Amino acid sequence: MNNLKYKTIQYLDRNESQYGPTPKCFEYLKTVGIEELAWYSRDFSRGVKSKLSERIAKDFGFKENQIIISYGSEDILKQLIHRYLARGEKVLIPKEAWWYYKKVAYEVGGFNVEYPMKKGKIGKIDSYLYDLDKLIKIYDREKPRIVIIASPNNPTGNMISKEELGKFLDVCRGAIVMIDEAYWGFGSKDNSYVKPYIDEFPNLIICRTFSKYFALAGTRMGFSFAGNNLEELKGYTTRYLGYNLVSENLSLIAYDDNKYYEKVTGMMQEDKEYFYKEFNKMKGFTPYKSFANFMLVDMPAGIRKDLDKFLKERNLLIKFLDEEAFKTETRITLGTREQNYYLIDSIKEFLKKAKH
Repeated sequence: MNNLKYKTIQYLDRNESQYGPTPKCFEYLKTVGIEELAWYSRDFSRGVKSKLSERIAKDFGFKENQIIISYGSEDILKQLIHRYLARGEKVLIPKEAWWYYKKVAYEVGGFNVEYPMKKGKIGKIDSYLYDLDKLIKIYDREKPRIVIIASPNNPTGNMISKEELGKFLDVCRGAIVMIDEAYWGFGSKDNSYVKPYIDEFPNLIICRTFSKYFALAGTRMGFSFAGNNLEELKGYTTRYLGYNLVSENLSLIAYDDNKYYEKVTGMMQEDKEYFYKEFNKMKGFTPYKSFANFMLVDMPAGIRKDLDKFLKERNLLIKFLDEEAFKTETRITLGTREQNYYLIDSIKEFLKKAKH
């Protein structure tokens, strides 16, 4: 095997797309003119924030002001916390979650309360699962101002079902609830719950992004569906002079190319099945069911440092986690088929050498 198959680093540690967006995005960039680069948006003259929010609102049956455009999902998370969390108030977050959830409350003098996931199986595959009973128990005890649920969750890859979500939302009507769906699309494209839940629960905000499924991380475009009690947030996030017009147009182009993204997601799903099979063959490795564009894999602690070095020598980067909740786990971003097979071959080569 050629140990230097790739001459440059392959970043399988950042949950970015290695396939890239629809080719129609690149064709559009060849046509960008003065109106996108030198002029402000004219959408406010029509009484809307943007073409993008107008389109999404129409498709989902919302008023346009219920769609919030943001600088990716990170931006709306930060704005939500900064707008609604007072000093000393609590945010309820997953223990096994994106590190930034654990930092943002402290920016405004707030505090975190964590709820744990549980382990189980989906079919024959090990999985993290939302523990709804424990989540409700902790909510009732702590009475947080804001609750964050990530579905799919990073780095565990698990989702909460719409039925369980509905039960939880019914319990916590007094809190603001943010559903972070940054990885929507990879495991499910169900939208049936969005309008009913936003209508029924006015303190609810459901956040999505163009960074992951639509492979436009560099354009930094996100959007959210906001309940009717979040009027202050809607005003807080609005930009009178509009948004990045090139990013907005790229988002609309990607939004309309279902065929391309379904093809890419299908290939990723096939490769996840390949990962499940191959990692389960390796002694001491446990892959977890993922509904995202990454996979969490538990592995023997004793090999992590050497495996990391071995893979870096082959220009492969995966994320060896070192957090309170994750000491022996690694998060692997799904790459192209060639990258994924090269990664598995490289790990097999490392394990073979380690035996001798």
